Amino acid sequence: MKNLDRLITIFNKVFLTFIIALTMLSLVIAFFPVNLKMFQKGSVRKMIMPVASASEIYPEFVCGCCGTPLDAEKICCGMAQNMIDFIDQQVKSNISEDKVILNTVKEFGFDSLAKEETRNKLKAELAQNAPADSAKIVFEKKSYDFGDISQADGTVSIIFSFRNDGKGDLIIDKISTSCGCTSASIIYGGKEGPTFTMPGHGKENPKEWSISIAPGDSAQVKVYYDPNAHGKQKEDEMSITRTVDIFSNDPIEFKKRIRIEANQLP
Repeated sequence: MKNLDRLITIFNKVFLTFIIALTMLSLVIAFFPVNLKMFQKGSVRKMIMPVASASEIYPEFVCGCCGTPLDAEKICCGMAQNMIDFIDQQVKSNISEDKVILNTVKEFGFDSLAKEETRNKLKAELAQNAPADSAKIVFEKKSYDFGDISQADGTVSIIFSFRNDGKGDLIIDKISTSCGCTSASIIYGGKEGPTFTMPGHGKENPKEWSISIAPGDSAQVKVYYDPNAHGKQKEDEMSITRTVDIFSNDPIEFKKRIRIEANQLP
C-alpha cells in the first residue's frame, strides 16, 4: 500500500511539472510567436543574437585617404564612401560585429582600423589560426625615396621585389594606392599585369583579376608616380609621400604596404 501511495505521489509531481512546463510554453508562444518560416529567414537568430550595427562600426575605421574617422553624415571623400558602402553591405548580411570588422580589414587593410589595440588583437588571432600550408608574402624593401624629381621630366617609376616564403600559392587579387597620382602593377614571369590606382577617385580599377605566385617564387610590384596628375605646381618644392597596398591570401599580412617618397620640383 505504501508503495502505491509513493507511486501516486511521484506521478502527481511529474504531472504537475508537465502542466507547468506546458503552460509556460504556451505563454512564450503567445507573446513571442515563432514558426518554421521565421527560422528559415533568420528572424529567430536575430532575436537571440543581435546583428552588427553599421553606426557603431563606422568609428572603428578611418578613411584610407584622409585619415579621419568614418562618418556617414560627413563623408570626406570617395574612399570613405567606398568603405561606408562596404560596411553597410556586410551589416545587411546579418553577421556579427566581429565578422564585419574582419571582412572590412581584409578589404581595406589593418591601417584602416582606428585603434592600434584592435589591430594587434586581430593580428594575434589570425596568426594563431593560420594554416601551416598558407602563403607568406615577404618584401626585400618596403620604401623608396626618389630624391629630387621634376614635373618637367614626367612620370617616374620604381620596382619593389617580393617572394612567396609560404608553403601554398600566393594569390594577389587587388592593389590600391593612396592617391590618383600613383599607380602600380605586378610583374611575374617577365609579364606585367594591369595597373591599379586609388579607388573612388575617377579611374576604375581592374575587376575579376588575380595572379598566383608559386611557393619560393619571386615577383615585383612596379610603382608609377605622375608629378603632373594634380596640375601645375605653384610651390618651389613639395614633399611627397605615397603608399601602395597589395592584397593577397596571406592569412596574416593580407594587405602589405610599400611607400615612395620624393621631393617634387616644378
